[in-house]
Amino acid sequence: MTTKHSGKILALAVSAALGSVSVQAADSELLDTLLKNGAINKTQYNQLSHKVAAEKKKEEATDWTNNVKVSVGEKGLKVESADKQFKFQFGGRLQVEANGDIGDDELSQGATEGVEVRRARLYMKGIVWGDYKYMIEADFADNDIAIKDAFLTYKGFDWNNLEITVGHQKQPISMELQESSNDIMFTERSTVNVLTAPAFDRALGLHFKTSDKDWSAQLGFYGDGMAPEKDGNVDEGWSFASRVTYAPLNTKTHVFHLGAFGGYKGFSDSHSEVKFSSETSHMSNLKLTNVRVTNVDGLGIFGVESAYMLGAFSVQGEYAHEWITRSGGEKGLDLNAAYVQVAWTLTGEARSYKGSDGEFKYLKPSQNFSWSKGTWGAFELASRYGISDIAYGSYKDGTREQDVTVALNWYMNNNVRIMADYRYAFDLAGSGITELNGSDLDHGVHSFTLRTQFKM
Repeated sequence: MTTKHSGKILALAVSAALGSVSVQAADSELLDTLLKNGAINKTQYNQLSHKVAAEKKKEEATDWTNNVKVSVGEKGLKVESADKQFKFQFGGRLQVEANGDIGDDELSQGATEGVEVRRARLYMKGIVWGDYKYMIEADFADNDIAIKDAFLTYKGFDWNNLEITVGHQKQPISMELQESSNDIMFTERSTVNVLTAPAFDRALGLHFKTSDKDWSAQLGFYGDGMAPEKDGNVDEGWSFASRVTYAPLNTKTHVFHLGAFGGYKGFSDSHSEVKFSSETSHMSNLKLTNVRVTNVDGLGIFGVESAYMLGAFSVQGEYAHEWITRSGGEKGLDLNAAYVQVAWTLTGEARSYKGSDGEFKYLKPSQNFSWSKGTWGAFELASRYGISDIAYGSYKDGTREQDVTVALNWYMNNNVRIMADYRYAFDLAGSGITELNGSDLDHGVHSFTLRTQFKM
């Protein structure tokens, strides 16, 4: 009697399974039991097994799409978990330039002219477990590979958005050095970069940052960059750097920025040389300022920065003073550099400012360029004056240089920008570049750069 009742129940179960697309209850164990008891034949068993497998795949696919959000937009490829604990972003930048100089044919060294891929970078960054940020970025320009950023940040503290970062990263020196090449309004950084870049660019270290909407404070301790030491018995240098910023005015169309930065780099006996240089353009190889200082014990820097923006108009400037202590009874050196720049967005947009970083970001056009719609994006006109004094008059190779740069930028959309720069370098006192007859330079050098930029 029990067997008969069981057979009926099994038969009903089989009928329900065969007659319904929903086979969630008909798992593999039940099918094995039905087949063993003779309630279903082998053909029916195979049919139900295929349905179970198909249903399982469908559930897994639904599960994945419900738990992960994937999007592609102006900031690249983004993947995000439903609970937002995990985020991944992939993108990059491409900058292609054409360069030329006028007046170099009358100099002891001519400029290299032509086209180049200035930057070709890919990055991936994101968040893991909500509190950890990471970024890895590599540059493939010049048919070589260079790691730019490779760091991990912990941001899980409750106090003033405190973040601790370890890895290869920018040092917190100078507003302009902090700003991305994607965002600055000139193809080349200013004369202040002649002082800051040799000792305070990217390095491996430990960085602390705290910030709010209108201010930021940063402090970092660093070794050298990522390039390995190939010679034996070599000690690396060390440095610390700091920067504070405050914006008493900070709205979308009205900004007043103040900042200061300072740092120190110690040199080892095996690494006691530093070079200060400035090219007319990145590919020209014409370095009107090219000063090599030896027997360096240490190098300190202090600088101030300020910026003001009102609608489409902005002005920005920095001053930096650097002092070098030297060994072997060599005299110490003092270096100075400054710039001031003004910009006007011809189409009326205001620049984007982020107070928690103390820097300006990419100018976003109110309308994208579209030939069919008759919209043209945003146009920006900018000019900059700069001066650098690398111990001129107090060091045998000391050099002074001034320059004026005029730029016209076309922001086609949030990803594509075309830049045209004209730069005139003059007052080239003490330069290692001379006239053809060997005399000191008595005229300036004109340089032109045209860049097409794409970023995601």
